[in-house]
Amino acid sequence: MMKQDLKRRLAAATKREKADLVIKNAQIIDVFTLTIFEADVAVTDGVIIGIGTYEGIKEMDSKGAFLAPTFIDGHVHIESAMVPPEEFAKVVVPRGVTTIFADPHEIANVGGLEAVTYMIEAAKGLPLDVKIMVPSSVPATDFEHNGAELTVENIETLFDDYGAYGLAEVMDYPAVFSAQEKMMSKLEAATERGKLIDGHAAGLDETGLNAYRVAGIRNDHEAVTADEALNRLRRGMYVLMREGTAAKDIEALLPILTPENARRCVFSTDDKHLDDLVKEGSIDASIRKAIQLGVNPLQAIQMASLNAAECFGLQDKGAIAPGYEASFVLISNLEKLEIEEVYIKGEKVAQKGKMVVGIRETIQPPTSLLNSVHLAPITEKKLELRMESPKANVIGVKPGSIVTEHLVEEVDLVEGLFTPSVEKNQLKLVVAERHHELGYVGVGIVKGIPIKEGAIVATVAHDSHNIVACGTDDQSIKKAIEHVAATKGGVAVVRGDEVLADLALPLAGLMSLQPYDQVNSALEKLEDALKEIGFNESWNPFLTLSFLALPVIPSLKLTDSGLFNVESFEHISVEVIEKK
Repeated sequence: MMKQDLKRRLAAATKREKADLVIKNAQIIDVFTLTIFEADVAVTDGVIIGIGTYEGIKEMDSKGAFLAPTFIDGHVHIESAMVPPEEFAKVVVPRGVTTIFADPHEIANVGGLEAVTYMIEAAKGLPLDVKIMVPSSVPATDFEHNGAELTVENIETLFDDYGAYGLAEVMDYPAVFSAQEKMMSKLEAATERGKLIDGHAAGLDETGLNAYRVAGIRNDHEAVTADEALNRLRRGMYVLMREGTAAKDIEALLPILTPENARRCVFSTDDKHLDDLVKEGSIDASIRKAIQLGVNPLQAIQMASLNAAECFGLQDKGAIAPGYEASFVLISNLEKLEIEEVYIKGEKVAQKGKMVVGIRETIQPPTSLLNSVHLAPITEKKLELRMESPKANVIGVKPGSIVTEHLVEEVDLVEGLFTPSVEKNQLKLVVAERHHELGYVGVGIVKGIPIKEGAIVATVAHDSHNIVACGTDDQSIKKAIEHVAATKGGVAVVRGDEVLADLALPLAGLMSLQPYDQVNSALEKLEDALKEIGFNESWNPFLTLSFLALPVIPSLKLTDSGLFNVESFEHISVEVIEKK
C-alpha cells in the first residue's frame, strides 16, 4: 500500500474527510464475536475504514438488511463446472462467493504446464478472486495414462513466474510416506517459498495424518465421517467440509462441530456441476444446509468467511471490520440466506442473483487444449470381459459419495463373457485412454448406476481424464465412446446407435466454450435423456461416473489399465480368483 493511500484512508477513518461510501442502517454480522449490531460501515479505496457513525460522499440505506462478509471456497476444481473461469465467475459471484482456492488439477492432467498457465491467465481481471494452487500430483499415479506431467521445475516456474498461491491437494500419499525424492522436492519448493500445502487425506489412518502434518499439510477436504474429521482437528488441521455434486459430506461431519472447534472448520465444494451451482448455489448452499441442520447462522457464515480466510492466510478478507476488504453481501433473510446484493471492494457487482457489471471476453485457449482427444480405434474385442467363474469383484456406487464399495457378487456370463444385468444392476464399466492413442482399455463391473438401457459417457474421468462409459450393452458403449471422441470431448447419453443428448466439451475434454446458460440448457437436456434410458434418481450419474476412474479414493476403481484395489494399491482381476 502506498503512503498516500494510507494517508487518505486514515483521513476518512478519523472523519477529517468523508468516506467514499457509507452503508447506513445495516445489521452487521460480526464474525469475530458471533453477534449482530447496527452501525454505519464506511469504505474508502475499497477498504473498510470505519464502523460507527460516518458521513460519505455516497451514502446507501441498507434498510435493515444483514451485512456479512462475502464467502470463500476453500477448495474447488473450476473444470467440474464445465465452463472456464470467466463463466464460472458469472455463476458464483451473485451467490456471494468472491474468493476461491482453485486447483486446476483436472486440466493439468490433460495439458500440463500450458494448461495451468492458461487457467492463471483466464482467472485474471475477474470480479472473482481466483487463488490458483499448483497441482501436486500430475499424473495422480504412475500406473495410469494421462495427458501430461507437471515436473518439479514446472511447479517452481508457476510459483516464481506466475504467482501461484500454494501447492494443491497432495493426493500421492504413498510418495509422502516413503519420502519419495520427487515428492520431497515438490514439498520443498512450496515450503521454502512460504507457500501453503493442501491435503488430500482420503482414507488415511492416524499414522497417515501424522505424516501429513509432519510434511507441512494443514488442511484436508477428504473427511467423510465425524471420526475422520475429529482426527484431523486433533492434529491441528483445518477441516474443509465438502458439499459438491458427487460428494456431500456436511451432514456427516457437522456432529463434531462445537463452539470450541468451529474456528477450525471451513466449507469447500471441490467438484460441483454447473446445473447444481445454478440451482443450489456454491458456498452459500453449504451455509444454507448447515443452518437447516441446526448450525447457528452466524457460525455458518463465520466458517464460510473468517475461518476460510485465516486457514489460507488472507489477512484482509473474511470480516466486516476496519482494514478489511470491503467485500460484503446484503442478506434479507438470515435463516434462508437470501442474498439481495453483492459488493466487491465497495462496488456493487450483483443483485438478485444476477451480475450488474460486465465481465471481459473469454481468453482464447491454446490450440493444443482444443484438440486433446486422441483415441485409438475401439473394437468390440476390447470391450469384452472374459471370465471363467461368475464370481466377480464389483465396484459398488454409493450416491452422494465418491468412495466406492468393494463388492463380491455372482454375475451373468454368456459363453464366458460378462453380460450386464439390469435386474441385478450390474453394468459394464469401460475406461479408454484418450490422450496419445495408446489403445489401453480397462473393463469392469459397476453396481449402483440404475439405467435400464443404453449408456452414458464422459471425457471427464478424474484424474487422468480418459474416456469413461457405463452401459447395458456393448453397442451403446462403443457408440458413446466414439461420439465423444468425435466431438473432441464431452458427455452424452446414448441408446444403441442413437445419441439422445450430449454436451461438447472441446476445451481439454473438460469444459465448454459456450456461455454458462447455454451449457446449463444442454445439461437439462441430458437430464431428460437420462430419464429416457430409465435413470430416475435425484443424484447426478455423470459426476459419479467421473470418479469411478480415480484410484486414490477407496475402495475399488477402474483405470484404463484395469480394475484397481485402492486399499492394497494394486490392480486386481475382475474375476475373483479362489485361493487353492
